[in-house]
Amino acid sequence: MLARRLLRTTSARLSLRDAAPHILRRPTPLAASTSPLTFRSFSMIVHESPHPEVEIPDKTIWDIVGDQLSVHADKPAFIDGITHQHVSFKELHERARRFAIALAKNGVKKGDSVIVHSFNCLDYPIVVLALTSLGAVCSPSSPMFLPDELAVQVKASKAKYIITHKDLEKTAVEAGRMCGIENKFIYTMGKSAQGLKSIDDLVQHDDDSFQFEKIDPESNVMLPFSSGTTGIPKGVALSARNMLSNALQVDHVQDLCGYSLGLLPFFHIYGMMMMHLSMYQGAAKVILPRFEPETFLNALSTYKIRAAHIAPPVALFLAHHPLVEKYDISATQFLVSGGAPMGKEVEKLVKDRLKVTVKQAYGMTEASPAVNYAEDANRKPGSVGRLLPNTQLRVKCTATDKDLGVGEHGELLYKGPQVMLGYSNNAEANKSVFTEDRFLRTGDIGFIDEDGFVFIVDRVKELIKYKGHQVAPAELEDVLNHHPQISDACCVRGKDAMGEEIPKAYVVLKDPTNAAGLKEEDVMDFVASKVAPFKKVRQVEFIDAIPKSATGKILRRELQAYENQHHKKANAA
Repeated sequence: MLARRLLRTTSARLSLRDAAPHILRRPTPLAASTSPLTFRSFSMIVHESPHPEVEIPDKTIWDIVGDQLSVHADKPAFIDGITHQHVSFKELHERARRFAIALAKNGVKKGDSVIVHSFNCLDYPIVVLALTSLGAVCSPSSPMFLPDELAVQVKASKAKYIITHKDLEKTAVEAGRMCGIENKFIYTMGKSAQGLKSIDDLVQHDDDSFQFEKIDPESNVMLPFSSGTTGIPKGVALSARNMLSNALQVDHVQDLCGYSLGLLPFFHIYGMMMMHLSMYQGAAKVILPRFEPETFLNALSTYKIRAAHIAPPVALFLAHHPLVEKYDISATQFLVSGGAPMGKEVEKLVKDRLKVTVKQAYGMTEASPAVNYAEDANRKPGSVGRLLPNTQLRVKCTATDKDLGVGEHGELLYKGPQVMLGYSNNAEANKSVFTEDRFLRTGDIGFIDEDGFVFIVDRVKELIKYKGHQVAPAELEDVLNHHPQISDACCVRGKDAMGEEIPKAYVVLKDPTNAAGLKEEDVMDFVASKVAPFKKVRQVEFIDAIPKSATGKILRRELQAYENQHHKKANAA
């Protein structure tokens, strides 16, 4: 098995890929070495994928959908899981083409950033295709954002346009006002109540003379925001090739299985990649705007969904809720969890109740997102699967920075055609996250076993994952430190009763006697009034002081270790 996976010591190779790191091509197999070669005095151990390489075409997803019209034109592409309205692949392509022409006539051009602010709906993939066809940059944002939060992303992405859902237009208009974007550059999915132009309005007119420019697959077409390994969210520049590569990589290890479920939010990179995958496969995706128990179960039952991609909280619902018994979801054989770790307890509960196979995937926004994926027929309990095709892994010791071999725990670093171009306009962050040979540092601790299965055991990075959403501790701390009765704060990863990750705040009061009687609930309510629902602090603990270094930096790992130990003791009791 070792020979098959090809674990070896290699030297760095200088190539166009190194000279121009923004160009990401399929990994070229490294030549075998009879003796260790050195690069700056250390050996590099590269763990290869067990899968054959997947050929990545020099195309965008817009090109792929156009190519497939001769085969899939009349097949449903996306289905509204509530109304059951659908668009065929032909309608999808035509509507996206017309919308792209309208956008171009309104000034949208290659390289322009456009905020896409919506929950899942039939117009979302149309917007993505239209922007890709123009070479514009789609910057998806959370529909739960408040105007201030949306404005932060508008400014950071340097967006000139906003495309929002009609139900969210007030937030978009207010954010636009804060950023100097006029209403004429804000468009809606669905009929606007404020007189904004909708997609329906814009696709009424056609122009057969419009010539689409060929878009370089290496160009940046996607700009989701990620907190990376720490800190405030940064724009992740993904190319059309990044997105298509990851769809093809996952397609290689996941069988085509009829209708797929579009419950994962498209603004999240996991949902966005799955959207690309279904369009590549020519398969219908049943879209749900949000998780609601009855509509979710009805979609599984009505469309006989065989494999459902979900976040851990949905698995928890399937494990416990009595409503599940009222629906025939026997067609569902696989649950694929991603976006956040699923606890072993939850995995066992849902397996025992539904008699399904639970698989885990692993990745990050910076990798489009998947780098590991559990296959249907080849899994190990607790593993996030083997390396996807065209993907390489290094495991580095956090103390010495040396590369590690099989079974040794260290930080996971990945390389492949799905790995981002880089953080947008952030050279310092790029220098930190990439090695000199373009391996991506994940900030996660794990190991690879002798059979090529990867296990995640700890996290170096400070990021909090709440129900699949990224929550930056620094952002919450900034809010907490604006409370008139709080002098200092630190946020870490807490646990709820089921062992799922939640934001927890350690708070130091200005008045140690707490004469004003500030309660934990008061602190949580204060934060809730300032941030999107998924960012809310769920637990608060008052302490005397936040541990800090001599330079004043928060020693978050000390508080995290304390919190982890506290949780273990509580469970033992």
